[in-house]
Amino acid sequence: MEWKLEKLLTEDIQDCEPYSRIICFCGQTRNATLAMRVFECVEAKGIQLNTNIFNALVNAFLSAGDLLSAMTLYETMEGMDGCHPNSATYDAFICAFSLLESGHAMMSWYVAAKNAGFTPSNQAFESLITGFVQLNMLDDAKMIFEEMIALEIKPNSTILEASLEIISRKEEARVGDFLKRISDGNWELNKAIVARLTRICLDGGEIDKMEQLLALIQKGTHSSSETQLHHGIIRFYAKEDQLADMEHAIYRMLDNGVMFMCPEDVEVIICTYFRHREFDRLDLFLNRIRSLFKLNRSIYDILVAGYRKFDLHERLDSTIADMREAGFA
Repeated sequence: MEWKLEKLLTEDIQDCEPYSRIICFCGQTRNATLAMRVFECVEAKGIQLNTNIFNALVNAFLSAGDLLSAMTLYETMEGMDGCHPNSATYDAFICAFSLLESGHAMMSWYVAAKNAGFTPSNQAFESLITGFVQLNMLDDAKMIFEEMIALEIKPNSTILEASLEIISRKEEARVGDFLKRISDGNWELNKAIVARLTRICLDGGEIDKMEQLLALIQKGTHSSSETQLHHGIIRFYAKEDQLADMEHAIYRMLDNGVMFMCPEDVEVIICTYFRHREFDRLDLFLNRIRSLFKLNRSIYDILVAGYRKFDLHERLDSTIADMREAGFA
């Protein structure tokens, strides 16, 4: 970078932007000393300064942890024509104080940005919301989220995950409202968000919300998330001993080309069929999955125990033969 600076000075480059790029790189490498030297060279050559080069230097100071120099530079910008702070200036301070876990400073810079007529960037909103969640300042996090949505800014995955954290910690928060917003706003859901929503719904026994979530993700391309949710719905119905609903959920999943991934899910289904003494329907289920899902020793043991308990000798003999063929007997 020093070589690049000397080259610019030797060639008498009067454009401010190449110097700004060097300062930006200094910010990435936390080299505030070199950043300041570049800035001083620009001033010495009488090059017209602008907001971009000031912002680059602000970021360099912030990345190096020199808050006093960054604040001093901000105050200098306020008094200079053509170099006034802009949205990026406020975003830089918001993001920096989020990393420092200073809730009061974050909010102060957010309010200052709004008062100056600027809307924070998506990255700044992310820093605000995740920062307040980290500090357990959930009311502030929720307020910022609501203001972001009111501005019609689409939340990214990190912001949505933070919002789910708010829901999980605040008893009055409702998953249904969150799902409605996802649907109305056509927000993107990643695997982690779907998994978290599934756990929240399972813990709260909200199967209707799980069904609603399934309908939402089936509109997009969330194959791995869809698999996880299908399994969660099936486990819920099995746990509640709702055989008809469980069976509907099973065949809906299979008809959508989704297969079981976990033997434990198959085990709870088999146990549900045994509790209801629905042996023919159990046979249909096993025949449906046999070509795509390999039964393990634990599943065979459950089948053997169940058939023996109900004196189903023909099914028992057939299952034992299958076990031998699979190498488990």
